[in-house]
Amino acid sequence: MRQTYYAIDKRLCCRCGACQRICPHGALATAANGVPSIDQERCRHCGMCFRACRFGAVGRPYELCRLKDGRSHR
Repeated sequence: MRQTYYAIDKRLCCRCGACQRICPHGALATAANGVPSIDQERCRHCGMCFRACRFGAVGRPYELCRLKDGRSHR
């Protein structure tokens, strides 16, 4: 089963905090380098952070496949 996760591109992030402020689930926290990180357990994939980022740093979604028997399956 595929699940889309959001990621933050630290090269594009300006560290403005817009994504953190708008997240209704509190899934973003500032890392030591100042770039927010997304807690995938709290994230509900609503896309609010993606829409809030004017720089395109949030939401370059990637797909992770669930592991089954130690191997990824699509």
